[in-house]
Amino acid sequence: MKDKEQPSAKKLRRAILSELYAQFKEVPLAPVELRQLAEICGAEPPELNWNIIYLEKKGWVELSHDSNCPPFASCYVELTGAGIDLVEDAELFDKLFPIEGMG
Repeated sequence: MKDKEQPSAKKLRRAILSELYAQFKEVPLAPVELRQLAEICGAEPPELNWNIIYLEKKGWVELSHDSNCPPFASCYVELTGAGIDLVEDAELFDKLFPIEGMG
């Protein structure tokens, strides 16, 4: 079952990072609401929560760590410097979150 889940997790993580990067380029100092991110990425809160927490543990995003936004793990998220570097390194980004088979 793990193999079937991995491609969708990687697809969602790529979508999250790509969207946060686009938002960062628009308004660099504005955090993004997890509710808005879930809508844009087409993810249910539980799926978004564990994937966004994974990305935080990797150091690519930073969560606001407030708990007043149920059912989301946090209210806001921002891309870190490491996250920006990852998205801008197209070769590494594609290696970690490949586009192939993500249709």
